[in-house]
Amino acid sequence: TTQIVAGNDAAIEDFPFIAVVEGRAKRQDPWKHYCSAVIISETMLVTSAACIRGPKVNRRVKCGLENFSDKNIQIRTIKHSKIHPHYNWNVKDEFGVQFDNNIAVIELHSPLNFGPKCQSISYTTIKGCGGFKNCQISGWGFIDDNKTETETLQFADISVISNAECNDLVDPKVPKRQICTYDNKKQPCNGDAGGPLTCEINGRRVLVGVFGWLYDCDAKNPTFYTHVAYYTSFIEKWTGITGIP
Repeated sequence: TTQIVAGNDAAIEDFPFIAVVEGRAKRQDPWKHYCSAVIISETMLVTSAACIRGPKVNRRVKCGLENFSDKNIQIRTIKHSKIHPHYNWNVKDEFGVQFDNNIAVIELHSPLNFGPKCQSISYTTIKGCGGFKNCQISGWGFIDDNKTETETLQFADISVISNAECNDLVDPKVPKRQICTYDNKKQPCNGDAGGPLTCEINGRRVLVGVFGWLYDCDAKNPTFYTHVAYYTSFIEKWTGITGIP
């Protein structure tokens, strides 16, 4: 999982669209925090492909969770999950990772009950990064490179940079279907995978990206998100939920 380095404690009412994905290999095993997902309807969530790939395990979703000790939360089991068909974990780039098409959707067995602590967010259909303002990241990942864990939801204000700017900082080049954030102090860390990058567009906060990967947690390099606007047909096909311009 990924966490926020140099972030601040968050109120779940400000980020009601973020959910925890937990997993366990066997029924007798304790549930463990795997990653995050983003709620786009009462039964549908968007996350990273890396969040739900791998060995078959029992998984569940928690909504309305601010601190891992919270009791008054909603728990739902997963009915279906669908990884993008062109995501191929066996194909590695120069970094030794596969980060293109790193997106998946989750369908719950029963709907969430929406309220102040559990709510959906619309996703953008605007490609590129022009006009994105007041962007934020959130999650429960490690808060430093020493793998210090947090029990409380973290958030940080973050700057989105163009892919051209991103390409000046990294090599090889970043696929256009990725969106980059950069801050020399703040960024996600392990445990935040699948979590939201949200921005204000035309005065409305929307989902722009889901956290995909990063070099490390020391904030010297950009962080990479799957740009949801390039995957609207995939999301619509499997969830029936359309984005907004």
